[in-house]
Amino acid sequence: MTPPSSAFKKGVKKEEPPLTAVVILDAFDQRFAPIQESYPCFGTFPICNVPAINFVLSWLMRTEVKNVMLVVSGLNAEHAENVKKEWKLAFTEFTVVACDAVTSVGDCMRELVNRELITGDFMLISNPTAVINTNLVPQIQEFRKRRRENADNVMTLLYSNRENPERSLLGINWETNKLMLFPAANSLNQLKAEKYHFYEGVDIRRDLTSTGIAFCSRLIATQFSDNFDFTGIDDVVREILSKDDILGMSVHIEVLPPKEGAFYAYDYESLVLLNTLMLERWFYPLVPERADPTRFFTANPRNLYLEEDGDEICLKANTWILGDQCFNVSLGTKTKISHLAQIRNSCIGSHTEVSKNTQIHQSIIGKNCRIGENCRIESAFIGDDVTIPDGTHVPKEAIIGNGVVFPKKLAEIPEITLLNAALNEEKFEKLSSEAREGCHVAKFKHGGPFWRRAVDGKTIFGVEEEPSDSEGSTSDDEDDGIDDSTRQFHDEVFESMEKTLESNNQQMRNLILEINSSKLACNVTVDDVAKNVFAAFLELPNNEELKGTQELIVSWRDLFGNYYRTKRCQIHLLLAVEDRYNAVEGFRQRVPKLVHFMYQNDILEEEGILEWAESIETATLKSSMQQIVDWLNQSEEEEDSDEE
Repeated sequence: MTPPSSAFKKGVKKEEPPLTAVVILDAFDQRFAPIQESYPCFGTFPICNVPAINFVLSWLMRTEVKNVMLVVSGLNAEHAENVKKEWKLAFTEFTVVACDAVTSVGDCMRELVNRELITGDFMLISNPTAVINTNLVPQIQEFRKRRRENADNVMTLLYSNRENPERSLLGINWETNKLMLFPAANSLNQLKAEKYHFYEGVDIRRDLTSTGIAFCSRLIATQFSDNFDFTGIDDVVREILSKDDILGMSVHIEVLPPKEGAFYAYDYESLVLLNTLMLERWFYPLVPERADPTRFFTANPRNLYLEEDGDEICLKANTWILGDQCFNVSLGTKTKISHLAQIRNSCIGSHTEVSKNTQIHQSIIGKNCRIGENCRIESAFIGDDVTIPDGTHVPKEAIIGNGVVFPKKLAEIPEITLLNAALNEEKFEKLSSEAREGCHVAKFKHGGPFWRRAVDGKTIFGVEEEPSDSEGSTSDDEDDGIDDSTRQFHDEVFESMEKTLESNNQQMRNLILEINSSKLACNVTVDDVAKNVFAAFLELPNNEELKGTQELIVSWRDLFGNYYRTKRCQIHLLLAVEDRYNAVEGFRQRVPKLVHFMYQNDILEEEGILEWAESIETATLKSSMQQIVDWLNQSEEEEDSDEE
């Protein structure tokens, strides 16, 4: 019998829906506090006098993306709505998602999951300054191919083929592009590699720069909701690599061809670099004169960009445009540039005046500024309404906030950050400010520069420890087997707990976030976390009596439920109890009742208690715990007999 004609027809290939772009419009980094007065929403910060988000949406138009989800903190929702008004016709669907009380990309992703807004694969753009000059067709195809081959290939990170300013390292399998090694949060230029990595074809790469773009499955979004301490995509990557045998997930790397450019800004140094790269047209066809639908720019020789509104840009010498001394410059409307001013690789905001014989190199200057004669500004960021007096040499890597009249007496201080008013230290808890010469000098409380995010691969700067009174105390610290990072973690946890205990509203979620933040900062293991969280808890003043400890355990039940779910973590809790038993005589008689109380309240399980009890070396503790051990064993035997 002749088979039906339909048997010879090829099956119709099911088209996969286009990726949704999830764009985070805020930057949750307190180093940008000096610019928040003018640009509370980081995505509206001008690159070449064009809001950064305009560049992002311009290149997204060239990709397959039809739906854009613009995620923003509730305070900046109005800015996002303005962006939507300008760009909604360029996409099939354009949604603004306003999230209240978010402090990180992780918080934003958790909100999206809670609202069930992520239903499939998506493109995550976690920084609103990310730019790229390709349509990403081959990279998206490769991501989908991996997903079809194995659903556990959950994420592809996009990198550009250029050496990164922070010299961070990656370990990549050269055959599969699977990510094998990823730096810790506070050591970008170091990798912990084992010998077998080199047998498995792992290439160590220092010549790649992150684009801030990731292709993700829905599982990546749920990773944020499952881990409240995750603040960014890097935390998810580290989690997947560290638990490869448990989660079974894989992360891959896609590297753009050398001719295709991509970059994003994460500090002031990279903002200035991105500004220069854009002026030099490295991301063509993504260029300033095509990126803003509401304004008109002209591009002139030597990469001079003028924002036009009639003849409102005033150049006091027409030959200035043609002179060799100026190139790679963007000027806003009604900007006045005096004769013999020398400007290179810089952006000047609207209504700003630059006087004669002034040199401006590698800098970004805001709106309504007055730059005097014979000034020198190099590698600096200057906000709006700033006055620079005649003859001032602004220090390199200086950051000058809005409304500052720069005092010449401070010109000798390198890398200075100046504000016109004291910082709100409740809002910016990592920062402090000090009044000097009519201004306020801002600093990070725990050190570290404002200008750049990383120094020698280090991104987290702690308080320097005071020198010990004697050499003996130093040797004691070395002998107790606790390294500096673990000790610092313990101290930070104790401070967080003490602060929570003293507050009227004891929110466990906030305490958990603080502890997890300390965990990432100190780079400690899960075992160290389990042991030191309870060790710090036992040191709280409420724990001088058993009754106080029991009441606090009940009150903080969510905290213990978060950290002591597994038998292994419960054993480390009990090891902290054992250490306290050996160190504090008055605590010893409370241990059996404390362990029994935590067992009754489902914080400790039978298996963990019995395994720990077998390992106890202190005879008195072993003896005092014997009654509980016998009772647990008897209960187990009775259960077995009942089953029989």
